[in-house]
This record gives sequence, C-alpha cells and structure tokens, in this order.
Amino acid sequence: MRLGSYIRSRVPELLVLVALELLLALVLRISGMGTDFVAFVCSIVLVSAVVAVALGFARERGFWDSLSETCSSLDNACLLPELIDRPEFPEGQAAYDALVSVAKSANDEVAKQRRFVGEYRAYVETWVHEAKSPITAARLALSNLEEDADACAVCPREVEPVVPRLRSVEDELARVERYVEQALFYARSETLERDFLVRSHSLREMVASAIKANANLLIAAGVTPRLGEGLDLKVFTDDKWLVFMLGQLLQNTARYVRPGCEGWPQVWFDARLLDEGLANERVELTVRDNGCGVSAADLPRVLERGFTGDNGRAHKQSTGLGLWLVARLAQKMGVSVAVDSAEDEFFSVTFGFPANKMHYFED
Repeated sequence: MRLGSYIRSRVPELLVLVALELLLALVLRISGMGTDFVAFVCSIVLVSAVVAVALGFARERGFWDSLSETCSSLDNACLLPELIDRPEFPEGQAAYDALVSVAKSANDEVAKQRRFVGEYRAYVETWVHEAKSPITAARLALSNLEEDADACAVCPREVEPVVPRLRSVEDELARVERYVEQALFYARSETLERDFLVRSHSLREMVASAIKANANLLIAAGVTPRLGEGLDLKVFTDDKWLVFMLGQLLQNTARYVRPGCEGWPQVWFDARLLDEGLANERVELTVRDNGCGVSAADLPRVLERGFTGDNGRAHKQSTGLGLWLVARLAQKMGVSVAVDSAEDEFFSVTFGFPANKMHYFED
C-alpha cells in the first residue's frame, strides 16, 4: 500500500481536521490570544495529526502488503487466511474475517466436489469391472457357436452364412470392450499414483504386448506391425499404462487406414537413445504409420480433448479421447509426447522417457 493511496482514503477525516484547526484558531483569536500562541497551538495540533496519520499508515501497511504479496504468490487462494495474521485495526479485522468466511465456504465446496468425484470414479471403476464379465461371457458363447457352426456337417449351406455374422458380432463386442477399457483408464487417470509402479522394462516386450492385445483389430484392418531398431532399450515406466497407451495408437492406426495405400498399411516402432551421458539423457520411442495422416491445420490440436478434426468427420466412430488420454497419462508419468504428420502420408507419435532413475511422475 502506498502513502498516497492511504492519504486519499483519509481525505474526509483530513478535511474535518482542517476545519477544526481553523475553528480553533478563530476561537483563540476571539479569546484574545496572541498570534504566536495561536500559531504554536495550531502547530502542535498539526504535528499530532501528521504523527497519527503516519502511525496509522505504518500499522495498516504491513497487513495490506502481506495480503497482496501472499495472494499473488498462491495457487490456491483458499489458503490465504492461514498464511497471514489477523490485524489490530478494525477495517483489517473485518476484511480478514470476510476472507476466513469465504475460504471456509470454498474449502467446504471443494471437499464436497472431491467426495462426489471420488464416489463417481469408484462407481465407474466398479461398473467397468462388472461390465467386463458379461462381455467375456458373450465372446465365449459366440466362440462356441462358431465352433458348433464350423463342425456342423448336416446343413453346411444353412450354417455357412451365419459364421460371418457371428464374427461380426464378436468384432463389435471387442470394440465395446476397448471402449470399456478406455473408460477404466480414464477414470484412473485422476489418481494415477495409486496404481503406478515404476520399473525397468524392455520396450520390445511392451510393444509386443500392445500388438498382441490388438492383434485381431490389426488383422481385420490389414495393418502389419514393423519392429525397428532400438527396441532392446529399457525405460523406467509402468508397463501396464504404457501398453494401454500404445494400444490406443494401434487402434487409431487401424481406424484411419488410408484408402489405396501403396503396398499395405503398416505401423513402425523405433527407439533411440539421445544425449547419452548428459543431464537430459532420454530414450525416444516413435510409433509411425502410413495412414491418412492429419492436416497441418489439425495437427496442433490432435492432443486436445474431444478434438476429431477432418478425419473424425469422415470416421463417425471417432471420439477424440484416445490421443488426449495418451497425452494426459504421459504427462502424469513424466513422459514427453510429440506428434508429427503429413496428410495422406503418415502420422507419428514420439514418447520421450527420461533416463534418470530418480525421475518421478507429477501428482
């Protein structure tokens, strides 16, 4: 708080003081007091007023400056009353009490919302686990029906058209299962630290697991995985979460296969060690396909939540959550993500894993 602003806030009191000063001088002159005596008395009153203003400014300045500095440095303003002392002057006390009341109300609302979000997340996780059981049972039943249909020798002509339909239903169930799995990882992304175990893992093993988990989808789309160089490198990460992230990229590759692709649709996995021996030493894993790619206008936004772009309009099944969820999980795991693309040529995602063993994910 500046002296000028403090004085401007005290203008009414100062005007009253000036009026009283003039009245006192007039009374003293009417009473027959000499000019020197009147000037002496008025000087004493004036000095007393200046001292009072200075003391008031010094007393209030500490509180207001502390309030301003603390407020500007805090990310959560609700903690403000806990970090400053209650002042001695009435105006500051009123302001402090109001801050305490507002902060308490805000903290109560935040706690209420956290409880609600926690309960909702627990419900989603429970629902996902419960939903997996009937999906698995339905896929098993379909598999049995396919085996019975293949083994039926009595009426092969009547059974033959049924098999593709059964497999089509199985494909749809697999798609539902992928969405259910995505919902589970989305719900857990808010509390990643509770289900996050950092260990040294081989990139080749995790890539192979992701390919195996999405093999049927890749085969149906005609996509061929290609394991390149550097996959024998090891990184510090959680294998379950990374396999899920790689699976999201493989599902995007299968979804956005480019029509008339030269040769056949492919997805490449390559890794390399960069800046070895330096503080920013890291391992980069690049997943690149030769699909329809992303336009230059859409590329900066592909990691945004719900963004589908031109490709999403052409593919009605796009949700705009896959890449966003990958980027979100990577950020919480301390893994960098970079995307690159050329329309009708390729799309690539590069993960950067810090080589420092002491690197932890963000809360």
